[in-house]
Amino acid sequence: MNILAFDVGGTSIKYGIVNEYSEVLLKGSITTPGDESSFLETVNKIISTNQNSFDKISIAMPGFVNKQDSSYLWGANLKYAIDFTKINGFDFSKFSIDNDGNVAAYSEYLLHYSNKFSNLIMLTFGTGVGGGIIAGGKLIRGSGSAGEVGHMLTSKGNEEYLCNCGKTGCFEASTSAAAWTNECKRLSKKYPESELAMKFSEEKLGSIIFDRSINLNSEESATRDKIIVNISNGLVSLFEIFDNEAFILGGSMAGKPYDLVLLIDQDIKNRFKFPSRVFPQILVSTQKGEAGIVGAALIARNE
Repeated sequence: MNILAFDVGGTSIKYGIVNEYSEVLLKGSITTPGDESSFLETVNKIISTNQNSFDKISIAMPGFVNKQDSSYLWGANLKYAIDFTKINGFDFSKFSIDNDGNVAAYSEYLLHYSNKFSNLIMLTFGTGVGGGIIAGGKLIRGSGSAGEVGHMLTSKGNEEYLCNCGKTGCFEASTSAAAWTNECKRLSKKYPESELAMKFSEEKLGSIIFDRSINLNSEESATRDKIIVNISNGLVSLFEIFDNEAFILGGSMAGKPYDLVLLIDQDIKNRFKFPSRVFPQILVSTQKGEAGIVGAALIARNE
């Protein structure tokens, strides 16, 4: 069974045909439309183009979904509802929808870690920070929308950390890949001759700030340290609640994380002690940018 899977983000939509072996046969990416009508029109075009190549459609969305009604309700980085029953030729039996963090976590767990861990948390760093929680080998949904770790409050509630959801101090406001990029842009404008500015102009990736081979000035170093501290605080808080065995970091940064994991590990070891316990392993997604697409297909196939 081939599945046409969509991984929707606040900035772009990734899509692909995924076969029964979880291989992505073809894939593409488009800019996320600004309203429901344009979104559905875009999806219909992709469906029409690939009409004879798939048996089922599965969509991962960046926010709250109603699986029973096949609808997307709202998200901090995609602030309009979508009724997917409006898709041309819609068929409930051939359609699946879930949260993007959930499908990414499910994909990583099922394909790579089910024989090693029973409890893991996936965090996807992109426009925001998505999350998915596997506990006892099962995906936690709560009453429907558990796992929105990007919106736990981890920073001081000031305007510096104003989140797209309307709250201040959300985890993703200070730690998302978009936040890293914004900091690199700010620093590059202020210090255009710095090594960081030159590297960023070449790579255009916010994760470049975690490259320890770059000589940072004092403000650049302080900025990196602040990001790392905020990420570490979030991970430690999640560990205290879920007692997980591993964190999987994914999203747009997975292709080039540089020294992000090492920096987090060092910060946690320097600031925290866990008597009688071992802090979870921190790993980078092995599927790079395809975890959402593959995970959407796996959930559609298995649930």
